Amino acid sequence: MKKTIIISLIITLLTGCKANTETITVLTSTGYEPYEMVDTNGELSGFDIELFEALAQETGYEIKWKDVSFDGIIAALQANQADAAIAGITPSNSRKEKVDFSNTYYNSEDGLINYLIVMNDSSITGVSDLEAKVLGAQLGTIQADLVEEIKSIYNFETDLRNINAQIIQELKSGRIDALVVESAVADSILDSENTFKKVLLEVSSESITGNAIAFPKDSNLTQDFNNALETLKSNGKLKELVDKWFN
Repeated sequence: MKKTIIISLIITLLTGCKANTETITVLTSTGYEPYEMVDTNGELSGFDIELFEALAQETGYEIKWKDVSFDGIIAALQANQADAAIAGITPSNSRKEKVDFSNTYYNSEDGLINYLIVMNDSSITGVSDLEAKVLGAQLGTIQADLVEEIKSIYNFETDLRNINAQIIQELKSGRIDALVVESAVADSILDSENTFKKVLLEVSSESITGNAIAFPKDSNLTQDFNNALETLKSNGKLKELVDKWFN
């Protein structure tokens, strides 16, 4: 009888744990290396992906990933169409009015400085060469906000697209003169494209504030993931991932 009770208790505990495991829907936007991309096996890969999976393991949540257009992420969270989003998102003041953010998980100033990606034979060496040029940036990003903000100052036009890959093709065809991205993304592009070079964009912006996970307003997940993030910082896992993807 005692053996039967013990076995029943074990089964109850096991099935109870399984039933209580919550699946959360998490948005990302691939094509933004090294943060999120699709590998040769068609699987999600990158710094953000591995980080969130480590955080989910720490908190006990299962993940249902959704790969979406970056410029629709904040609106989707506002409409409660997802539980969280990780996609190299900067917690700007305007975004904080619409969603909640975790603590920043990557805020290396050197890594987040903005650069122009141009063809190797481009005459662009800085902002003084941007007059009458066409600059591209990914829709919804801080870089897109930045180029829209400064285009009247430096007299250039903008061409915003859903993904950087589209802009890279326009660069090669000559229809766009430069792509604006943060340093880590610039380095990733140069690693795979030998026809480009990067030029420092000497204009300050709020992109230096780092990257954070976004949640719907008043989500109870925010504190859970902040706690998990502190754990990954203290046990060295976060540094391990930063070293893997950025160094």
